[in-house]
Amino acid sequence: MLRQFGFTFAVFTCAGGCMKPEAPMGPPTKPGPVAEMKNLEKMIGTWNWTGEIVCPSKEEMMKHMPPGSPEPQTVFQGTGKTEWALGGAALKSEGTFDMGEGQKMTYVDYWMWDGKAKKYRTLSMNDFGEIGEGWGTACKDCDGFCMTGKARDAQGNKKSAKGCVEFIDKDNHEWSFTEKGPMGKMTMKGTAKRVK
Repeated sequence: MLRQFGFTFAVFTCAGGCMKPEAPMGPPTKPGPVAEMKNLEKMIGTWNWTGEIVCPSKEEMMKHMPPGSPEPQTVFQGTGKTEWALGGAALKSEGTFDMGEGQKMTYVDYWMWDGKAKKYRTLSMNDFGEIGEGWGTACKDCDGFCMTGKARDAQGNKKSAKGCVEFIDKDNHEWSFTEKGPMGKMTMKGTAKRVK
């Protein structure tokens, strides 16, 4: 009986000690946006995008397509809007790209600061079934950001990409990316011009 009481007392003592909070409990307090998010302010706005596939060339792509296929589109354009989300804790971009043959791709991107990694964590998705995640850091060689990321398409194929966005001035950006995926290596470049 004494042994049973001792065991029960030890269990309750341990449970009380293990469950005791380190600080007084109270309602959670939402922190304000971290200072690093202000560095993304130049991305805020409504933009017209242009893009071009630099490599492979149109001729090189045609070699891998069935005979009689239409020429692949290597120049494209789109529009997008970038704004604060989650009370400034995230940056959200949403827009469309002309994919050729009457098709448009709608995308959504998010950027948030990762305090442990000390860089921006990115998340992207589009209505072609792709979803990706990556990292953004301030560019050492220009006024802009460098990005790396990995993604999967709707069929589960893996892709990886790296690139840079450079701020030419408050109304103009230039970007370049290299992507590796099921179609091999592809290099793209383009511009973004502020609409408002």
